[in-house]
Amino acid sequence: MSGFPRETSFSKGVSHFDSASGDGSIEWDWSAKLVRSVMKQAVKYYLRFSDETNITSLPKPIEGRSYMLYIHIPFCITLCPYCSFHRFKFHQETAANYFRFLREEMRMTAALGYRFDSVCFGGGTTTVIPQELAKTIDLAKELFDVKDVSIETDPNHIDPENLEYTVGRVDRLSVGIQTFNDKYLERIGRKLKFGSGEEQYHKVEEILRLFPVVNVDMMYNFPGQTAQELGEDIFTVLKLNPQQVTFYPLMYAPFAGHKFGKRMGKAGYESEAGHYKLITQMMGEPYIQRTSWAYSHKTGTNIDEYVVEHQEYVGLGSGAFSFLDGTLYANSFSLKTYADRIAGGQTSATKSVAFAPSAINRYRMMVEMFGLQGNPAHKPFIEYNALRLLGAVKGSGENAVITPKGMFLLSVMLKCFYNGMDYIRESMRRGLTTADERIMNISSLPSD
Repeated sequence: MSGFPRETSFSKGVSHFDSASGDGSIEWDWSAKLVRSVMKQAVKYYLRFSDETNITSLPKPIEGRSYMLYIHIPFCITLCPYCSFHRFKFHQETAANYFRFLREEMRMTAALGYRFDSVCFGGGTTTVIPQELAKTIDLAKELFDVKDVSIETDPNHIDPENLEYTVGRVDRLSVGIQTFNDKYLERIGRKLKFGSGEEQYHKVEEILRLFPVVNVDMMYNFPGQTAQELGEDIFTVLKLNPQQVTFYPLMYAPFAGHKFGKRMGKAGYESEAGHYKLITQMMGEPYIQRTSWAYSHKTGTNIDEYVVEHQEYVGLGSGAFSFLDGTLYANSFSLKTYADRIAGGQTSATKSVAFAPSAINRYRMMVEMFGLQGNPAHKPFIEYNALRLLGAVKGSGENAVITPKGMFLLSVMLKCFYNGMDYIRESMRRGLTTADERIMNISSLPSD
């Protein structure tokens, strides 16, 4: 087992990394604030869901279109205070029952005619009951002829029991590490739950050869984080050498923002820009940048940024979203309502919002450019040229490329978009009671 590379001396010296925070960051900071202001207004305008609707079924697939399947597992053993995703504290009986209803929802979706090449399981913690996850993966392959399976997990679920049910079934395992720095692990409440940075490093190290792709999720721009500290995290990732790495800027869930943000402090766009530059400078061989956030080995690695790679997708499970034929659907965030609707043969989607073609073009331009397409297929004239004026794109036509500044601005744009989705999650969770957190009766379902 290799040593844990925390005490390091960087080849170009600490001053090299400190300088990354200053060179041009103020100008990037100004551009980021402008982009953020525009995005906040756009998200507020477009993401306006209808009141409770009488949706009984998702639309049938359109012949010739490609769809991706997302499945949400909303349970965690412990809840991270900053997390924005839909999740509940793990309850064994409820979670086991939930998987039963989820598989019934999959059968209903197959009956509509949907087929998928790939499926992504997100959470929550997808591996919270590994036997149930395995049955669900097997059913996805049987019903939809799925070829590519991605799941998310945490360091505590890299153990022999989970590996028994995931190795050979899963093509891409994404492990949420966030940071190897014990100080920041403690601040975000993960050290006590998942162990020290060194312990987590060795857990990931032991599974790198067991899956076709292991992705490590990292987080940056913690309040007070120095270039030296971030550089150590990047150096550790490079030493670990997983097939894929994703760097996310720290994002607070809206409901946690005031309390957690007050305790953690704030970090602005100037520090975020400096940190982003440092990541792009250090993440070289054997990695190539595939999106504004993701890096992978040069050969044979899937990225699984499904908002980039797939124009339309179906989301199953409580709290999942589907985007189909210009309409965004949101599934019930109440586990009780979710189960009742599936038992009644209805879709779990309870709210929707339809978008005009112009709005869809703006959205697709954003995610295609986030995927580093300098000449996106969807290219609204005003918005695209505004980004060009900000220095996000250089060149023209097929020779157009996203600049380093553009990569950062697209990171800011997608962060704002996800913050808007977080507010939707918060509003749909508002008013949930204890009864909404349990599924205790599965007598209405046929034998699984």
